Amino acid sequence: MSQPKHEKYTDSRAQIMIDGSPRILVIKLRYLGDVLLTTPLFNALRTHFPDAFIAAAVNRGTEDMLTDNPAVNKIFAVERDSNFLSDLQKQLRLIREIRSFKFNMVLELTNNDRGAVLAYTSGAQRRLGYKKKKENFLRQSIFFTDLIEIENNLHIAKKNLEMAKALGCSLPNVKPVLFWSPQDQAACEQILKSNDISDDVSCVVLHPSSNARHKVWTVEGYAALCDYLRDKWAIRTIMICGKDAEELGLNREICALAQSHPLNLGGQLSLKETAVLLSKAALFIGIDSGPMHMATAVNTPVAAIFGPSRAWRWGPLGDGHIIIQKDWPCVPCGKKGCEGSGQSRCLDELSLEEVTAVLEPKLKSILSAKGRMSGEKRV
Repeated sequence: MSQPKHEKYTDSRAQIMIDGSPRILVIKLRYLGDVLLTTPLFNALRTHFPDAFIAAAVNRGTEDMLTDNPAVNKIFAVERDSNFLSDLQKQLRLIREIRSFKFNMVLELTNNDRGAVLAYTSGAQRRLGYKKKKENFLRQSIFFTDLIEIENNLHIAKKNLEMAKALGCSLPNVKPVLFWSPQDQAACEQILKSNDISDDVSCVVLHPSSNARHKVWTVEGYAALCDYLRDKWAIRTIMICGKDAEELGLNREICALAQSHPLNLGGQLSLKETAVLLSKAALFIGIDSGPMHMATAVNTPVAAIFGPSRAWRWGPLGDGHIIIQKDWPCVPCGKKGCEGSGQSRCLDELSLEEVTAVLEPKLKSILSAKGRMSGEKRV
């Protein structure tokens, strides 16, 4: 959402904080959706510590999930390099920069060794991490001062909020939030205009692809779904994906097979422009992914097609979303394909009829609210 920003502290002001106000670093070295799902935590921290300097350390390429967020004062982009010496130099530079901010508290959400080392080397006196079933000496006695015990079956956003709870924060709405600038808004609208997409045309945004193929439904299924949306509901489909060659290839395969000529914007939008597009969509359909969580953040209804993923941990947050998933005893297994094969039968054997049976009531509700009924055709 594009909103007025709260005052942001400059880097120099970070060195001279109001007495008693904490300097907090949150570490999350994961993917887009993981980083976006930290936003309820930042909201809780900002509400409880209004004068604090609050920063994030995230992987390079995921920063846009937090940029323009008024609860976040500083973002450290963590880069990696396949060359050992080059990577070491980058990590040492990062550590020196982080230590210069004199953080007195670190919340490590990644729950891995890399995040633990970064928390320890930050110089913060208080370092919070998650308590594991089997703790080693380094985590218990050196890396962390506080290990937070949590329930096993928590959604990842609620798991993040357990850190805020440990600090005495009131827990906010668990739904993520996303911000963008007027320039991002204008850029997306220009792209849509150049493709003859106007605000009065109902569109579904479809994100079908991932390089994690065990999460992906079939090309044939997605192509048939695009045609179903046009033929029954007169809805235009806009397809998105990242710049990964495999994802782009899958989008092209679906477009080639579909008779409805979906608009393929795969690889053409920035993350902020994608957020704007999602905010304009009547519905998002897609896999367990960053764009799915982005859709919930901008209040767009989600129809999530899940395979082996656990919806209770990774499902869309908020009201009005639906999950499409096989009702098999083995689902969800949480594995990367059947017996580690990388292919998921629960997706390969998911039929168009099973998908549309869950989807149809949702589409009726959305289009009725927009004043459209089934069978009403638009050009």
